Amino acid sequence: METYLSLVVKRSYPDLIIYAGEVTLGEKVRNKKDSKKRKLEKTRITQAACALLNSGGGVIVIQMANQSEQPERMGQDLETSLRNLIPSLDLQAFFETKQQEDKFYIFVKSWSSSPEDDSTKPRICSLGTSLYCRSLTSKVAMDSRDAFYFLKKKKAYIKCSPTDDRAPPAKIPRTMSQKSLESNPAFEIFQSKKLEYGQRLLFSESTSIEFKQFDTENAQKYMKDIIPEYISAFANTQGGYLFIGVDDKSIILGCPKDNVDPDSLKIVANEAISKLPVFHFCSSKDKNKVSYETRVIDVFQEGNLYSYLCVIKVEPFCCAVFSEAPISWMVDKEKGVYTLNTEEWVRMMVDVGPEAASNDLSRDFECQLSLSDSPPHCRPVYSKKGLEHKVDLQQHLFQVSPDCLKYTPESLWSELCSQHERLEDLVNQQIRSFSCGLLILSRSWAVDLNLEEKQEVICDALLIAQNSPPILYTILGEQDEQGQDYCTRTAFTLKQKLVNTGGYTGRVCVMTKVLCLSSQNNIETSGSSVSPIDYPSSYNLANIQEMQDLLQALVIVLLNFRSFLSDQLGCEILNLLTAQQYEILSKSLRKTRELFVHGLPGSGKTIIAMKIMEKIRNTFHCETDRILYICENQPLRDFIQ
Repeated sequence: METYLSLVVKRSYPDLIIYAGEVTLGEKVRNKKDSKKRKLEKTRITQAACALLNSGGGVIVIQMANQSEQPERMGQDLETSLRNLIPSLDLQAFFETKQQEDKFYIFVKSWSSSPEDDSTKPRICSLGTSLYCRSLTSKVAMDSRDAFYFLKKKKAYIKCSPTDDRAPPAKIPRTMSQKSLESNPAFEIFQSKKLEYGQRLLFSESTSIEFKQFDTENAQKYMKDIIPEYISAFANTQGGYLFIGVDDKSIILGCPKDNVDPDSLKIVANEAISKLPVFHFCSSKDKNKVSYETRVIDVFQEGNLYSYLCVIKVEPFCCAVFSEAPISWMVDKEKGVYTLNTEEWVRMMVDVGPEAASNDLSRDFECQLSLSDSPPHCRPVYSKKGLEHKVDLQQHLFQVSPDCLKYTPESLWSELCSQHERLEDLVNQQIRSFSCGLLILSRSWAVDLNLEEKQEVICDALLIAQNSPPILYTILGEQDEQGQDYCTRTAFTLKQKLVNTGGYTGRVCVMTKVLCLSSQNNIETSGSSVSPIDYPSSYNLANIQEMQDLLQALVIVLLNFRSFLSDQLGCEILNLLTAQQYEILSKSLRKTRELFVHGLPGSGKTIIAMKIMEKIRNTFHCETDRILYICENQPLRDFIQ
């Protein structure tokens, strides 16, 4: 995993913020800038944008090198680099920009494979796939969509292929491919021990044959440069022959013997091919091997050794061969910006959910969230037929009414107000400017999101209101230096989970505000949260439908659990708790010391127990091995462990 120190991830925000350093903006000014520096700036912006697209969205912060009071456009090269990342010609579908004094902000929405037409779009954003194939006489780079279909086809072929217990699937078609390559007219030349300079070959370039001339100034470097793309292209198609030392007219030239020796040519070829990343869908034991053979043939002129012809015979590969690792990035606050390795990239690219069991699932389960229209990190969500749909759960737990701002749950609000005298006035003062939406209260939103509770917090309140972004209020009894850090961390986790677990595809950032009952200053402030970054109005929830979409994502965040079917299906899927189960889990552990839950087998008692143990760990800050779980049989004990 390669990280990028020139891109700094800021930790003190409730969003993914990447500082891209100093960049010159504006078309005319950029055209005057040194081309190498301009390219480096473009590379930083592209890496940051791709990483945010793949990681839930966020903001790129640029320090403007050319400070101007007038609003600046980025520059055509920067706009083009961003447009090349996305499946839409409309740049604003994923990016918005804003200038504030000497800072320039690029607001990035999460990547989503939601189809605008009937075609399937790749699951993740990539600048390049590093996958090649042959098309007639050319080597063709696959774009993301081509790569998706290529990998999906390979995966399906391996799954449907007959298997031989004595050999991995990769070995089964090898005899056929060997015969095909040996019947190729190039095979006779490949077998030759010597050839004549200027000899015309009796065949031309084709899907399985490529001619390249040596770069006589640096033959070895030239081979290193061309081998990865051409060898991977042959391996991903039907195999073939790469002739290095033949011109486009099929004339043998070779590389003059004074410039290279035959052993060095073989070493260069072997080293270059051995470094090619491969990915297996099959059970092949030859995990990192492309099957090939290299021959260096002597080329004579008038009876004297004059040059060398290098020929590489490549067999078709069972799965996928890359010229290098795919060009794609991700980001988190701990790792920073980092590249995806080949295995991570392929698994995310072809992650289409439990296709094999779709018939069984559709018979007994209802899809709540599919991967076909979700951000890259999402898992598919299913619920048993007959149970509440996420829409029903949202209406039951978080119903939004027009022209009304409701507090929920009402019982918790009443209890908190009775315990803390100034709480009602403080909260009402903060939200008085909002007329439509919900204020969702919790004793600890951190615990609800599987984070550790901060005991000094009286409660957290999440505001989902029209014409406003979501706002998380953390209410303390006394001033606390760590209060803002707690609120920021909780809001960031919520935002990431709304996108990466709940499948929310709109623009979203959870603003933060810390309130203190002991401070008079709180009552004098308005309800809007203060952010050092002024987000565009598109981050506001414009209407009831947008609020409901966000709340349905919140339902998945709060009610999801890993399905018992995941191991059986071979991929992770999520199920949802019922409203009744969620209400049981919402009870305060500090007040409810005993809880009796009665239900038939399969009614979710074990899931509730597991969720309660998570809450115990986060509420009381205890280690997992300090929680005692008693059950009636050993298989259940092993499952819990």
